[in-house]
Amino acid sequence: MGQLSWLPLLAPLLLLRPPGVQSADPIQAFVVPHSHMDVGWVYTVQESMQAYAANVYTSVVEELARGQQRRFIAVEQEFFRLWWDGVASDQQKHQVRQLLEEGRLEFVIGGQVMHDEAVTHLDDQILQLTEGHGFLYETFGIRPQFSWHVDPFGASATTPTLFALAGFNAHLGSRIDYDLKAAMQEARGLQFVWRGSPSLSEQQEIFTHIMDQYSYCTPVPRLLPRGCTV
Repeated sequence: MGQLSWLPLLAPLLLLRPPGVQSADPIQAFVVPHSHMDVGWVYTVQESMQAYAANVYTSVVEELARGQQRRFIAVEQEFFRLWWDGVASDQQKHQVRQLLEEGRLEFVIGGQVMHDEAVTHLDDQILQLTEGHGFLYETFGIRPQFSWHVDPFGASATTPTLFALAGFNAHLGSRIDYDLKAAMQEARGLQFVWRGSPSLSEQQEIFTHIMDQYSYCTPVPRLLPRGCTV
């Protein structure tokens, strides 16, 4: 995420029109930065904190304070909690609380990590969500409204049940089978109500949006000359 030099992109509204679209009406595109820091990927948690993670939240709080139109989505509680407990000043903590009240800083999924869906046991998924949600409620009195899995590879049929029963209002995913995503794009079926099994009830289903591209990028790559790098 670097020094967040791209935060000036946070205009309230960007009017974009993908190539080939003939409509006279512009397409409305909202640009909202989000955190994405894999816990334990390549580096240890401590190495990641020292190298970049702590600076991400320090920079985010600083940049959000510079403009009322700016927004940020925070995902991983592991790094945020370490920053909150060991790095953030009293002033920064006050700013975080104010940003949350204003709705300009939002926590999504709220777990310690964005857990893998293939090899992790359901008990561990529940445990890490419970720990992260407990911290957010005890510290800020809030509960995340949306689940967010933009990087785990594949999607388990258990996921909609877990997230629906956890109280999320909607789910965002991305990395699914290439052919399946292509078919969903063609059929304009990237949004749907996901139920893991027909035998389950409505209480175990969740409205789901699958991101258009393979990774977390713009819907049309040509809108950004350098692809997903912002």
